[in-house]
Amino acid sequence: MRLESTIEDIHGAGAEVIAVSVNEDERQAGMADRWKLEHVQLVADPGGENLLKSLDLFDPDDRGGIALPAMVVIGADGEEVYRYNGRDFADRTTDAEVMAALKGLELDPVDPGPWTPSASAPADLKGFFPVDRYVGYFAGNRFAAIAIAGRLPDKETAAIARDHGTMAETSLEAWERLNS
Repeated sequence: MRLESTIEDIHGAGAEVIAVSVNEDERQAGMADRWKLEHVQLVADPGGENLLKSLDLFDPDDRGGIALPAMVVIGADGEEVYRYNGRDFADRTTDAEVMAALKGLELDPVDPGPWTPSASAPADLKGFFPVDRYVGYFAGNRFAAIAIAGRLPDKETAAIARDHGTMAETSLEAWERLNS
């Protein structure tokens, strides 16, 4: 959702966003509906066989096999120019780091148009993160990260907590952009 909220900047830097998960096409369509994703392409890779394992972004031991949170920027020549591997489900890179990697490629802007799911969303969205809890969840994350960062004596660990607070803050800002 954060990437959808900055899609004009991403397209302006000559890039598209493709999000890969182990979810089936129907579940991907449900995610697109729920989070108003119109330009972020969601790709289903059940079992991680097509993309996730080859990118070393598959954890076979968590919940029967899931995608690891990551951001990979691939240049026009197919070479990887940026990678961020999250440590857990809540660990994300910053928008600024991704945009710096994209701008460094010096690509011409693109206009791929809206993305359409290849399947219909399921009627039952059981197990999906509830939209009405989004703001409270990330606001709580933000304030907890600030408090924890202030208590940690180790500067490196405190920086990780501050990064998490920044991620939560940018998620809240993305929510505002998409819902205003």
